[in-house]
Amino acid sequence: MVHSYREQWKAKHAETVERLSGSDVELASYQVEDVRSWLQKVPGDAPVCSFPPFYGGGYEKLYEPLEAHFTWDAPQYEPLSDDDVVSVLGAITDRPYWLTASNHHVPELSQYLRGVIKATPRAAPFYVYASEARTRIVAPRQAIEPVKAPRLRQGDELVSPLRLSLLKPGQFNALRSRYLNPKIAPGAANLAVAVKDGGGRVLGVFAMAPSTFTPDEVYVLSDFAVAPTDYPRLSKLILLAAMSTEAQLLCQRSFSRRIRRVATTAFSNNPVSMKYRGLLRLNKRSPSNDEGWRYQLQYQGAMGQHTLAEALKMWVKRWGAPMTKTGV
Repeated sequence: MVHSYREQWKAKHAETVERLSGSDVELASYQVEDVRSWLQKVPGDAPVCSFPPFYGGGYEKLYEPLEAHFTWDAPQYEPLSDDDVVSVLGAITDRPYWLTASNHHVPELSQYLRGVIKATPRAAPFYVYASEARTRIVAPRQAIEPVKAPRLRQGDELVSPLRLSLLKPGQFNALRSRYLNPKIAPGAANLAVAVKDGGGRVLGVFAMAPSTFTPDEVYVLSDFAVAPTDYPRLSKLILLAAMSTEAQLLCQRSFSRRIRRVATTAFSNNPVSMKYRGLLRLNKRSPSNDEGWRYQLQYQGAMGQHTLAEALKMWVKRWGAPMTKTGV
């Protein structure tokens, strides 16, 4: 991808210049300097809109990807310590009109909280503080549809055979909101499927999308089990179902292409994912860009190597022991 951008750089740059040249909004002036010295020059009665980091060394993390790919004239400044951040906030808020924002709540500015913004249903909230404004919440609406099928619960015994049921987008959203870790950012699913047992009870869900770069591969956007149940490793069965020949056939019909492999990304604080371990191959481990996780793990494996019946048999033998009432 980086190579492709380099090859198209001149054309993309020309397109961007042409697009921006049609804008009637222009900067009157621009100062390349430390925000602390700049705030001293701004007249005391002038409105200020600023987005400083609310923790020491905040912008240095933002610059890391930029500096990894580009040589540029980086601005010269002294990194803000936590004490400096407090000082900058004081210089901003000590004015008649000001606005600032943070990706986490700032208790000292609680009385000036004017808005909470969420770009996606599970995105981290963005807090907007200002001297004057109406208080509001801005968040996207998510279409939700009820899922009438019963779900496996504590005390229920999982019975064969397994079967797959297609989900509407609203049904997938409802189940994802109920069971998926809220720290995991959702993606747009091309194919969402519920895994049910012989009693018609929902065991879990997986969602697929065709791979952008590999024609014969699908990408698992989500795979999760319902909870609570008596089966602590039920998520392994959902993954096995997602890799089955029946799931392969659904993908091939939906995406109109031959599918042979499956890939996914796991975010974890451990160097391996226990859910994917033993079922998929770990291709790459890298530091996570998400502050909530230490590692970003890339997994890949073959698809269509077993049926749903064989998947259940394998799971029962290796991971399907139910937890007793004593928790053992």
